Amino acid sequence: MHVADWYDAILTHPFVAGLADGTLAEDVFARYLVDDAHYLSRYGSALAMLAARAGDPALSAELARAATDAIEAERLMHAEFLVPRGLDPDGPGGAEPTPTCRAYAGALLADAAYAPVEVGLAGVLPCFRVYLEVGRAVAARATDAAHPYRAWIDTYSDPAFDAAVTRAEGWTDRLAAAATPERRADMLAAYERATRFEWMFWDASWRGETWPTA
Repeated sequence: MHVADWYDAILTHPFVAGLADGTLAEDVFARYLVDDAHYLSRYGSALAMLAARAGDPALSAELARAATDAIEAERLMHAEFLVPRGLDPDGPGGAEPTPTCRAYAGALLADAAYAPVEVGLAGVLPCFRVYLEVGRAVAARATDAAHPYRAWIDTYSDPAFDAAVTRAEGWTDRLAAAATPERRADMLAAYERATRFEWMFWDASWRGETWPTA
């Protein structure tokens, strides 16, 4: 499958469809929220590492701001979505990250630490774009003000989030334009891998993925 196919698969996934029409089971949404909280903390760390390694002061500042935004998003998610449901991912008895969450976040962190900066940046980009596309698609269908997931939908269909995605893609495009063909191929591979992980993340929450036991 190509990247465009993975985007189509994400937008038609039953989790996203249920999110859009309001039929997504609350326990499935809660599983997703917990795993997403684990992911966001690690995503923010990956962005912070890229900011430290960027070299270009303007790019470093942009990535540092994105890392701060990810941390703030985690804080807001905790206050708005987790606490009212009695969920605390890091508290006693909190669910650990799913295998998919650990694998996805681990790949991003490894690239942020050791891969060329442009490759690491390409890897964090799908999270921006996928959530923008999901937010747009879901918002277009969820027109009821009383929609059960209205607050989540509004977060990712906000014009400010759109602007953040545009900035991140602009930086990545500029780095790709200056890169060698081999480096651009590595960037594309990182982007494709992260896009597949995005689909896997939605699917893990939908299926109730857990760690195997002996």
